[in-house]
Amino acid sequence: MKVIKMKKFRKIAAVLLCVVMIAASLQCLAFAAPQDDGKLNFLVLGDSIAEGFGVENKEDAAYGKIVADTNGYNYRNLAQVANDTQDLIRKIETVDEFRESIAWADVINICIGSNNYLASKDVVWITIGALFGTNDKKLDEIAYGIYDDFNTIYSLIREINPDATLIFDNIYCAWKGLGHIPFIKAVSRINAMLNKFAAKHDDVVIFDTSAVISHNTELLADDCVHPNAKGNVELAGHMLILLKNLGLGENTEPVILAPGVDYNFYRRSFGTVFGTVVWQLVRFLTGNVPGLDI
Repeated sequence: MKVIKMKKFRKIAAVLLCVVMIAASLQCLAFAAPQDDGKLNFLVLGDSIAEGFGVENKEDAAYGKIVADTNGYNYRNLAQVANDTQDLIRKIETVDEFRESIAWADVINICIGSNNYLASKDVVWITIGALFGTNDKKLDEIAYGIYDDFNTIYSLIREINPDATLIFDNIYCAWKGLGHIPFIKAVSRINAMLNKFAAKHDDVVIFDTSAVISHNTELLADDCVHPNAKGNVELAGHMLILLKNLGLGENTEPVILAPGVDYNFYRRSFGTVFGTVVWQLVRFLTGNVPGLDI
């Protein structure tokens, strides 16, 4: 009798276990279903340029979103203003959302590196030294650190996702004239390190933002640094061409579902009148007054 009861118990337990396993598998399928919709998953990481800082409605009008809308990609953007290479490394190492999103992605676009200079606590002295040519060693030191960080970012991503297409943006020079001197010293060093990094890894693609934005005043927001709405559309168009060449899309003309609204940083921060004065001063100092080179 005890043997019969034990057999019945085992059968019941086996049935219950099967039910639990089926339920668990259905939950997993339900969770995975939205990602398995036949669309490529497009992830953007990095700094304020990738975030879309130059437009008010960056969630809808950053260049990455325009690319995703045009090619029908699933889209995530985890870029954040002022992030440098060390910030990105820390987030990949410690933030679950970053690690899960990297695992999710088929294409990862990364724009990072300029804030190692621009957001440095020593940015004023770096700029002054660059103007007078007195701190080239410091500029080189930062650049070599960026190169090491590029390789760390690559290794961390490849540990999580060995198959995603990796597209790194190079850095453009937004300033002309006098402002060009310190900016180009930083930009040229970052891009040299990026080229060196890409030469080491044959699965890394460089997106040439410099060819699109450098010295093109009409594509800059009023801070004279970030792409405005038109600039984001231009970046999207060139990214679409790159993706088509990589076999990851068919479209090269951006589809605009939500027109971008320029983010006027100085006028928003200081009011229309004084903000306009600051904006024009910044344009003058950075050589971004149309028709005027200083």
